Amino acid sequence: MALELDPNWPGISDKDESEDPYINRTEVKRIAGEMSGLLDKLTASSGILQDTFVTAPGDTPPEVQLPAGAGTLPDLQQHCALSENQMGKWPAAVQFSFAANWAYQQLVGEQGSKSGKYAVLLEQADKTFDALVDIKNASQRAEQASEEAAARQET
Repeated sequence: MALELDPNWPGISDKDESEDPYINRTEVKRIAGEMSGLLDKLTASSGILQDTFVTAPGDTPPEVQLPAGAGTLPDLQQHCALSENQMGKWPAAVQFSFAANWAYQQLVGEQGSKSGKYAVLLEQADKTFDALVDIKNASQRAEQASEEAAARQET
């Protein structure tokens, strides 16, 4: 079974007869950069959660608003760690607190750590984007070396 190119993969095609397969390095670099930019949005804190308000007597405070882009790893580590303080100390709440904390540690990880599944996913995505750029660079160097070798043979 031979490897086949996805016909809808942007930046790669076998329609250009000068290379097989043709790789549009500029497009691959653009896609890797765009994906890396999206990853940056998942790894940077989105800001301070607005949960304290000053209101006039009798006024109802506004609902808590999440910052734009909330849901990043630092946000989850800062705002989603629940404990007995938030859930209460009665037996069912304590048991739920243990379960919630275990799930939190497995999925998100402690604040500042990279041990949770979400952190590992982001780290692997970052390595993937770096690999795309490395592939583009290696392809470009190989093509330049081939062109230089061909030029030396012609002279």
